[in-house]
Amino acid sequence: MPAREASLGTGHAVLLNQWYETMHAYIMKKYSAGGYLPASFLDWDGHVSAVLFTSGCNFRCPWCHNSELVLGKTEMIDLDFIVDDICKRKKFLDGVVLTGGEPCLWEGLFDFLRIMRELKISVKLDTNGSMPDVLLKVLKEGLADYVAMDVKAPLERAALKRVTGVDADPENISRSIDIIKKLLSAYEFRSTFICGLLTIEDMAKIRKELDDDAHWIIQAFRPVNCLDPGYCKLPAVDPEKLRAEFPGIRVRG
Repeated sequence: MPAREASLGTGHAVLLNQWYETMHAYIMKKYSAGGYLPASFLDWDGHVSAVLFTSGCNFRCPWCHNSELVLGKTEMIDLDFIVDDICKRKKFLDGVVLTGGEPCLWEGLFDFLRIMRELKISVKLDTNGSMPDVLLKVLKEGLADYVAMDVKAPLERAALKRVTGVDADPENISRSIDIIKKLLSAYEFRSTFICGLLTIEDMAKIRKELDDDAHWIIQAFRPVNCLDPGYCKLPAVDPEKLRAEFPGIRVRG
């Protein structure tokens, strides 16, 4: 309990805590999420984390393996249930991962992040970088401890459209990259290599544009649950070949 609350006396502090609980319940009943994992060892390196999945995305990457979330076809979960569960597991968790879909589209983003901050729970935010103004507000308010941004393609409109399936604005992506670099020390940029959509030369362009090898991660495409079923028929990318092409760069897959 903050010192200013304690100074009010026990009775006032109890009333204040009851008010917080009432407000939290009211806020959380307004929102829902597209999915929830109570504990994961995979979504934040070195962390045991709860994972909240938001529903909906402004990209249509044909290889995306979260197709149900992108299209909003998952069964929605009340956010008050998720927050209550996180509170129960708090002492066993290192943090919470907010992913999607695209979390920056989610109407509950700031209320949820502010409550996580009040609970002193670390947050990792995943984003596609298409909404730099939202990202800037999140980081200026200190609401995310770690950001993982997907850099889908070189910062050219034609390349982004080919990979994302929409007319993504390269300037927005570039702004998000700059915002993350300036305001955070803990972050990563992720690029997934998909044969037929990206070339090794494209990946080299991304590397040059980022100019941040220490925070760049290449992910090897896996043909699982793709938004475009045709991509499920493609072979998985061999991560060892990517490691050979880009020595010194971390490769997942």
